[in-house]
Order: sequence, then C-alpha cells, then structure tokens
Amino acid sequence: MNTRKSITYYLSQAGAFAVIATCFFIPFSTAFTALFSSLAVLFWLLSGKFLKLPETLRTSSVSLVAILLFLLFLIGLLYSPAELSDGLSNLKKYRELIFFPIVFSLLHGKRWAQVSAENGFIAGCIVLMLVSFGMSLSLITSDRFGDSLVYHITHSFFMAILIFWSAQRATGSKQIDRYFWMFIAVVALVNLTFLAPGRIGMLVLICLAILYCIQHFSFKKQVAGFILLSIISATLYFSSDNISSRISGAVDEIQTYNQGSSRSSMGMRLDWYNNCLTLFLERPVFGYGTGGFEVAHDKLIEGSETKATDNPHNEYLFIAVQLGGAGLFLFLLLLSMELRSSMKLEKTNRFLLQGIVVSMAVGCLLNSFLYDSLQGHYFAFLSAVMLTTSQNKFLTFKKD
Repeated sequence: MNTRKSITYYLSQAGAFAVIATCFFIPFSTAFTALFSSLAVLFWLLSGKFLKLPETLRTSSVSLVAILLFLLFLIGLLYSPAELSDGLSNLKKYRELIFFPIVFSLLHGKRWAQVSAENGFIAGCIVLMLVSFGMSLSLITSDRFGDSLVYHITHSFFMAILIFWSAQRATGSKQIDRYFWMFIAVVALVNLTFLAPGRIGMLVLICLAILYCIQHFSFKKQVAGFILLSIISATLYFSSDNISSRISGAVDEIQTYNQGSSRSSMGMRLDWYNNCLTLFLERPVFGYGTGGFEVAHDKLIEGSETKATDNPHNEYLFIAVQLGGAGLFLFLLLLSMELRSSMKLEKTNRFLLQGIVVSMAVGCLLNSFLYDSLQGHYFAFLSAVMLTTSQNKFLTFKKD
C-alpha cells in the first residue's frame, strides 16, 4: 500500500469511527453529535469519498431524494421573506439530509463499522436511561431537563425506540442474550411510563408495538398480540400517574380548546396547525421559502391572541408551509422510499429500518423532528447504517 492509498485508507477509517461516535451520542448530547457528525463530513472530504457522490446518488434512491429535498430548502432561500441569516439558520437545521450519502460512502464495505454504529446507538440510549434513573434517585445531580440529559420529548422518544430495538434483539438472540435484552426492554418501559413525561414517546411506543406484532406474528397471533397490547396499555394507564395524567391532560386540553386563546400544549398546537393550513393554501406549490414560516405566521396572527412560534410542532405542515406541496411530496417520498428499500434487506435490519421510519413518521405528527437536531440525526444516520448492510443491493461500487 503506497503512502497516498495509506492516508486515504486511514482517513476513511477515521470517518467510519466518526459515524460510530455520532450514533453513540445521538440519544443524549447535541454538542457531541454536532462535533462528530462534522468530523464525519471532514473525513469524507479528505478521504476523497465525495468523488463517489454521483454514483451514490445514482444507485441509492434514498440518498437522491434526501439531497433533492435539501436542495429545495436551499432554493427556498431565494424567495423566502425571512432575513438571509434567519433563512440560513433554518437551512442548517435540515443539514441532516446531506448525511445520507455521506454515511453510505463512509460505511460501505465496512461491516464492523455498521455493527458498531448500531451498537453505539443502543449503548447511547442505555446511557440516557441509566443517567435518568441516577437523577431520579439523586445519585446524579439533575440538570435543567429534570431527570434526563435531554428535553422530555426527546427522552421519551428514545426510550420508546430502545424498547423496540431491545425487543427485536431479544427475538433473534440466543437464550442468555434474550434475557438481557428483555431486561433492558422492561427497564426502559419502566423509565418511559413512570419517569419520562413525554407523551410522544408513549404514542411512538404503541405504534412500534403494533409494527412489531405485524412483523413477527401471523394474522391469528397478531389479533392475540393486539389484545395483549391493549391489556398492557390499560394496566400501565391505571398504574402510572405519569401516563394517566399526561393522557388525561391531553384529552382535557383538546376538549377545552378555544381557538386563538389556548395556552396549553395541545391548544397551541391546534392553533398552529389551523394557521399552517391557511398559509399552505395561500402558496400551495412552493410555499413561503426556507425560514419563511415564522415571518408568514407572525403576520397572520398579528392582532390576535395566538402565541407566536418559530415552528408549528408538526414536520409535515412545517415543510408544507416553507416548501409547499413540492417539499411535502419529497419528504413523504423519502419515508416511502426507505420502506421500499427495507424490503431488500435481511430480516433483522429490515425490521429495524421499518421501525426507524414509523417512529419518525409518527413523531413528526406532533413535533418537527427533521428540524430538531437529535431526532434528525437519528433518522439520517441510523437509516443510512441500516441501508449499508452487506445485504443491501443499492450500492455497487468497489469496497475499500
């Protein structure tokens, strides 16, 4: 191996380690996630992997759609009513889209890195869970987020994913490993139901549990599984004040909703959703441009009691207002292409990728998860990790 090839090889390896580190920090650290994802981009450039970008986009439909959506956000700067600095700040929030082809290139042909990235993410979720328990028991000093290192919505989201991931591993593991992953799933469920106040995690978990039943059981067993799931959900609802109070609170907020003057979590969301529909109908094709939501929304609610916001806490509506039907179509296409691509993977990774898509699709109903840093990185990095397994048929260029 000559010197040039040797340097390229080590830079490529460093890029793979940067991806692994990013996956580990995604569940609990925005700063380190940003640091190592930036290093991944740097090593991708220095190693010359960027030269394979055209081939990656040609052979990977998921990468192509993700880049097209990012380019549409870039074009959206040209007609946005927002200040250029605000538009660029908004564009930066969607940088996760460019990581699809980058992670593909850095991990392709490196089975060890793909496995390590997946294990790193699960380890990060477990760290988040353990720290949460430590804080609740006063073994670790609580921070601004209460009994977690991250905001409660983010915490509950990753706990739901940890439960799903552990259940998948328990299903396909040997007996000793199966017991370990069942234990992790149960402990994460306890954390989600009794400590984490985020309702989104509860909703995502229910959807992932339904997906798990569909993935693993025949029709008759699926019916039995759904009945069991209903019983478990009811039991948790009546045994956990955390769950019952949050769900009852959400129902009450919807029932007492008064358009324009509600200050509850669900009430404000309903205001924003209604306003998004109004704004979308005004510019249904290409929207108000990148960063244009806040400007357009502030103008719409001027003189009313509706609370201002920089995003409507619904990714579909957020993209629809900014990029119109064109942007919404590309985002929905990205989700659907991942589901389609999952069918070309071996069973374990197929099920996990489907879980990633479902968790993201459900989460985006009540939050702007592609816009949010940790959830956006989770979607891009873990999707790419699943799609670059050795069984994937999309990428065909030579291995390192």
